[in-house]
Amino acid sequence: MKNSQLYILCFGTTLTSIKNEYLKCKTLFDFEELAKKSMMSHRFYYYDYKAGQGHTYQACRHYFDKQLRIMLRVLMDVSEISLKTTIFGSIYESPILIATSACHCLARVGGEVATARAATETQCIFTYNWTFSNIPEEKVLQTLEILEQIVPQADKKGYRATVIICDQPHERIRDFVLPLFEEASKNIDSELMKNMPIPNLNITVTWTNIEWLRKLTQLPIICKGILSPIDAKSAIKYGANGIIISNHGGRLTDTAPPAIQCLEDVVNAVDGRAE
Repeated sequence: MKNSQLYILCFGTTLTSIKNEYLKCKTLFDFEELAKKSMMSHRFYYYDYKAGQGHTYQACRHYFDKQLRIMLRVLMDVSEISLKTTIFGSIYESPILIATSACHCLARVGGEVATARAATETQCIFTYNWTFSNIPEEKVLQTLEILEQIVPQADKKGYRATVIICDQPHERIRDFVLPLFEEASKNIDSELMKNMPIPNLNITVTWTNIEWLRKLTQLPIICKGILSPIDAKSAIKYGANGIIISNHGGRLTDTAPPAIQCLEDVVNAVDGRAE
């Protein structure tokens, strides 16, 4: 890939058939409605899933809609503006990072490949989730020994960082999504399970695993799923170079706080010791 790696997720099953509608979308809500109309309901459910009664999701929307405000500045010279930023020494055209997300092939045949190509075109940062992907590094993941083989290869293949998803809800996928998909594949979506890889993960991850991972790679390690300042300090203590503040899109634990509401406290706790 090029220096900047990003993606845009195309929700249509065939982009050509919905191109005119796609180009009319002006907001995220427009894309969501188009996705709902274009995708089979069980596939859309995977992307639209919200934990519990959706309180975390609603809290996020409420914070952006009702509490977050833009402080206007005036009479500034804006003849030359730039969104460029530097992360771990590399310059990117914008501070937009596409978080680790899974099963892109449910929305588009090209899956993560199409996503990565679009990311490159838009010059943003693409994080590749290789455990729930249509192009996995390994088809079956069972033990830490497998990771010992794969992780050291990342820098050789051009990756710029390793992201640890600290809040990955494997049980949610197995308990709620998988049974629905298995039923749908029997009747209305025969190709579905080919596009829904469920790795056999038998790994319990704790902070000490970050120390272990640190010994396997020279790449920066980023912990995703941090909300608590205490966890932010622990991440740094055990070797993390960066933190992604996230509540997993409201898909993991209901009544969790909006990620952006936690931003200031986590930044203060990190105190410049990590990205």
